[in-house]
Formats: sequence, structure tokens, C-alpha cells
Amino acid sequence: MLQPSYTQLMEKLNEDANEKVVTSRYSIIIAAARRARQIIDIVNEESNSKNAEKDTPIDPIRIKEAAELNEKLKHKKSTSIAVDELYAGKIKIKELGE
Repeated sequence: MLQPSYTQLMEKLNEDANEKVVTSRYSIIIAAARRARQIIDIVNEESNSKNAEKDTPIDPIRIKEAAELNEKLKHKKSTSIAVDELYAGKIKIKELGE
């Protein structure tokens, strides 16, 4: 079971907002899934750039982020990392079109 629960996540995400930011579990699931995919893509992109010789300069901030995420992936799955980031307020849920 995921911790924090959907209810805890919804309460936390709506805590500081004047209006409800998150109105359904579906919003949380989509946001967590997209961030989990982004985490995997960041790590894969960085490892692929190490293996391939490219003329494109590599962003040192992106390399650092990939290294940190890669270390976290040794202990947790990408979905758990994404849920933790949502709960901690490191990422925000936006409406489409914002």
C-alpha cells in the first residue's frame, strides 16, 4: 500500500490553496505516473549520454539530478519517489492549459 494515502495526499496538496487544487484521486494518479515516467527518462537519458559520443553539451544540473534519482532508484521504485515528491511539495499538480 502506498504511503501517504490518497486522502493524505489530497489534504496536503489542498492545504495551502484558496481553492481545491486536487479534486480527485485520478489527478494524483496521473501526476504521480507522469513524474515516475519523467524520473525514468531523466536517468535513462543521462546514462545514454555517457555511452554515446555527442557534440551536444550536457547540463551539469541535469547530470546531478540524474545521479540523485539513480541513487534513490536503488531503494525505491519511481512511483514511490514521485508520490514522496508530491507529498513533500517538490512538484505541483497543474490543470491542463496552465
